[in-house]
Amino acid sequence: MPREPRQITRRKLQFFFGLVLAGILYAQFQLNEDAEVILTQRAPRVLAAETSDVDPFEKMIRRDPLSALKEARDRHLRSVKDYECVMVKQELLPSGMSEEQEIKVKFRHAPYSVYMDWIRNPGLAARVLYVKGKWTDPKAKNPDERELAVAQPGKIAQLFVKSLKQPVRGSLAKDASRRYLDEFGFSTTLDLLIKYCDIARAKGELGLELAGESHFDGRPVWVVRRTLPYTDEDGFYPDRTAEIYIDKEYRVPVAVYCFSDDAKNPKNLLGKYEYRNIRFGVGLTDKDFEPKTYGM
Repeated sequence: MPREPRQITRRKLQFFFGLVLAGILYAQFQLNEDAEVILTQRAPRVLAAETSDVDPFEKMIRRDPLSALKEARDRHLRSVKDYECVMVKQELLPSGMSEEQEIKVKFRHAPYSVYMDWIRNPGLAARVLYVKGKWTDPKAKNPDERELAVAQPGKIAQLFVKSLKQPVRGSLAKDASRRYLDEFGFSTTLDLLIKYCDIARAKGELGLELAGESHFDGRPVWVVRRTLPYTDEDGFYPDRTAEIYIDKEYRVPVAVYCFSDDAKNPKNLLGKYEYRNIRFGVGLTDKDFEPKTYGM
């Protein structure tokens, strides 16, 4: 009996300290929980800050793709003097759909110079070389046919003719391609895209939007879709639907696919133009655009 009060006191103390410990653990749990809530509430603000740092060009291409195309053209002209690439091309020609061609290209802005070497499915020529103003025919009745390019025919024809000069915008060139040799280049491609966009927008006939993002040749791109009131090959507009792949780093159209319908049915393909293995600023010289360099 005398020891019972002491046991009761010890139990009360244990109970008391148990309550205190439980209170401390509860308080710590609440603090941790509150900290997690605070972190959760701050996350959107961090994301918002990251969103505000988006590249101005990306904002432009989402909001106003036509202005982005114009900015891309101006930037390219300012920053790029020359480049090499491999062009993959397939087009609907007067004779029907062409085979898919693969062409090595050298290009220089000034003076405007283009060298093309067909490595798969050559057409009328195996190589062509054009330097603006270098070869001309002053006697040509049609002013559009005064500018000449040097062309090298296929291997069999080379036994008889080493090379010959042909009008850049002559009938043979028209039958061989939807676009002339002097229309090659990223800046010129952008010029043509912008030209018809401007005309169609002024008439209220333009559809132009950022359709999404993708990858081309292993690189991230924006996909811009343009629609025009195309009728047929004899109409004013060049196509109904064009999908334009803009490289996110290079900011040039590395692929353009043109169709005569909205559904982009492969049967209604008008032209496919892809530019792969691009190398900018390679330091091309006059020698790269001399016929004798290639045995022409």
